[in-house]
This record gives sequence, structure tokens and C-alpha cells, in this order.
Amino acid sequence: MASRRARIVLADRHYLFRQSLAHHLQSGGYLVVCETDNLEGLDRCMIDTEPEIVILDRYLPGGDILEYIHMLNTLQPQTALLLLVAYEHEAAGLQTQAFLAGAAGCLSKELPAAAYLHAVRRLQEGQLLFAADVMRRAVRPPAVSGPAASLHDLTAREIEILQLLAEGLGNREIAGRLDISYNTAMKHVSNILAKLKVSNRMEAGLFFLRHAPDELHTGWKQRSGSR
Repeated sequence: MASRRARIVLADRHYLFRQSLAHHLQSGGYLVVCETDNLEGLDRCMIDTEPEIVILDRYLPGGDILEYIHMLNTLQPQTALLLLVAYEHEAAGLQTQAFLAGAAGCLSKELPAAAYLHAVRRLQEGQLLFAADVMRRAVRPPAVSGPAASLHDLTAREIEILQLLAEGLGNREIAGRLDISYNTAMKHVSNILAKLKVSNRMEAGLFFLRHAPDELHTGWKQRSGSR
């Protein structure tokens, strides 16, 4: 059971599926604050309710849902976005695209109700639902003209925060996890992006996933007592 009633928006074109999922989520202790069957309605839901989690149908009428996820992730990165598709094989084939767009997960509608409750619980805890190999496959070497960025450039505290970024945590979750203020967490994240020469939190998390296996136990750990 979730520790508090997370606010959820359901955006799915299939009325019966949407109603069934809403029932299961509410029975599981979550608060479904808005439902819609198109992107225009989703815009209104986002403005009116400011949800923590949004569950979206891949083929929601009104536009390209992956583009919408990318936009929403840029504007409201604290909101977890869960993409749903009709079949398991479709969900498997869409993992990388969904991850790169900014979704926190991509699941099939063929799953049992308990699977959605488990997924929402993980999202509420700030976790991503993608397998590590999916995220690693999505990584492309950064195009940088100057010296390559390195985890050695970060302080021990910044490494801690980078690890949490790789887990998909937002600034408030990071602040709570490390017992620091929200503004301090935000400042650290900004410094990390600058040092790693990446443009957003997702790229920073991907940098960690790619480089940590080789560098995690070298330079930065030796400095861990310095801050």
C-alpha cells in the first residue's frame, strides 16, 4: 500500500479499460483526480489537478503521444509518465523510444491489475520501470568538442545525487533522501549538468549508467571523505 494517496490522471481512449483501471487504483489506495480520452482533455487535467502520475494511452487521439511525453517531461519533470500499449510485444518494442521521450515506464494493457498497482507504487517512490539494459542501449556517446567529461570531475556529494538522478528521482525526492534543502538539491543538479556537459537530467542519468561500472570505485570514492 502506498504511504499516501498519490494523485493520478488517466488518459485512455477506451472507456471500459479506463474505468476498470481507475477502480483498481482507487481500491489500492490511490486518488484518480481526472480522466480523459484525448490530448485536449489531458491538457485540462494537467492544468486543473497537477498530478504526480499520469497514465497515458499510446494512441490517445489528438497528436503524437511520444512528442507530448517529451514536452510534458520538459515542462513538469516531477510528474511520472507511464505509457500503456495494447500488447506485450508492442510494449517490449517501444521501451527505448518511451525512455528517450521521457516516460518513466511502458507497459502492456494485457497485465493483471496487481501489476499496475505495483508499477504505480514504484513510480510514487521515484523509480523508473525500464530495465537497466534498455537504458544502456539508449545511451549514445556524447558529441563534445572539448575534453571529455568524467565522473572524476564531480564531488562525492554530486556523485550521490547523480546516482539518484539515474534512478529517476526528482529534486524534492533527492532533497528528502539526502536530508538537504530543495534549493541545495537543485543547485547540485545544475552543477552536475554543467560539469558533465549534458543538457538535462535524463542525459546525466544515462552518463552515470554508461560510466559508473568503470569509474565508480576509482577517483570519486577516494575523495568521499573530503565533503
